[in-house]
Amino acid sequence: MESNLLEGLLDLEEEFYKEGYDLGAADGAQVGYTEGSVFAVEKGFEKFIELGRLYGKALVWSHRLTELDSSKVQDPSHVSQSLSDEVGTDLEPSICKEMSSLPPSSRLAKNIATLLELVDPASLPLQNTEEAVADVDERLKGAGIKAKLIQRTLGEREDTSDIHPDARDSQSQITGDGTGSIEDISSLRIRH
Repeated sequence: MESNLLEGLLDLEEEFYKEGYDLGAADGAQVGYTEGSVFAVEKGFEKFIELGRLYGKALVWSHRLTELDSSKVQDPSHVSQSLSDEVGTDLEPSICKEMSSLPPSSRLAKNIATLLELVDPASLPLQNTEEAVADVDERLKGAGIKAKLIQRTLGEREDTSDIHPDARDSQSQITGDGTGSIEDISSLRIRH
C-alpha cells in the first residue's frame, strides 16, 4: 500500500505539468488572438492613413492641373463641379487657387490620374483576406512611387509635417534645393 502512495507522488509532478501546459495553451490562444487583432487594426490604420494622405495630395494636384484647363472653359464652376463629381468629394476650388498652377504636361496628367486610381477609397478592398491585404500593399507601394515621381517632376519637396511620427524620425532636416541633382548636397549627412 505504501508503494502506491509513492507512485502517486512521483506522477504528481507530471500531472501538474500537463495541467499547467493545457491551461497555458488555452490562455495563449485567446490572448494571441486578441493581440493579433489589435496589431492588425493598428497596421491597417497606418496603411489607410498613408493612402488617405496620398489621396489628398492627388486631389490637390488634380485640381491644380484642372485650373489650367479652366482658362479654356467659360464657366470655372463647371470644372470644379466636374472634378467633384469625378472624385466624389467637394473640394473647395478657392483653396487651390492660392497655389501655383501646374505646368501643362500630358505625362503629368497621366501620372496624377494613375495615382488617383491607385488611392481611390471607393475601389480599395476592405476584406480581411490575403488577396485584399496584398492588393492594398501593392497599391500603397505603387502610389508612393507615383507620388514621389510627381513631386520630383514638379520640384516639390516631401513635407515631413504630415507624415506619421515614426516615419518622421527617420528623416532628418535636409537643406538644399531637394531636386536630387548631382549639385544638390541635401542628401549628404554631416559627420561630427
